[in-house]
Amino acid sequence: MSLKFKNSQEYLNKLQMQINLLIALPMLVLIYFFLRIENGLYTPDILPEETIFYLRVGVLFMVVFLVILGVIGFKKSIESLNPEMHLRDKLELFFAASITRSSLFEAATIISLAGLILSGEQIYVGYYTICLVAFSITYPTLQRINKQLKLKNNEREIILSRKEIE
Repeated sequence: MSLKFKNSQEYLNKLQMQINLLIALPMLVLIYFFLRIENGLYTPDILPEETIFYLRVGVLFMVVFLVILGVIGFKKSIESLNPEMHLRDKLELFFAASITRSSLFEAATIISLAGLILSGEQIYVGYYTICLVAFSITYPTLQRINKQLKLKNNEREIILSRKEIE
């Protein structure tokens, strides 16, 4: 992957910046449509009642499925990690797994937004909130990285003290 970083703080900043972008872009769309709907400036086409029901259930299913898929996929990626790998390689694997998980969460937010845009119902804002909760629960910190990667004592010290990583 060739991710460039000197220490754990620089690594964490890059990871958090990418995840923040994944959170922010759909949020701008949510805010735009939510405000337009609330102010009566956007009225979606009237859908038949049974279509609205299937849309609600389908979107909820997809949101929950994608969030669970992201969590399980991340866990499997981290569990496949070889404890003898170099610290830099472990962090690159963690980075890739975190971005993949966050991308699945983002897909869930986009599906929620699609439901909002198609129906104009605020229940989809609730579905979107499920995704935001998933983002916040899994948001990377140095302590979480240490815990999830099960680092050795010397690696843990390098991460927490923000020393240069070889």
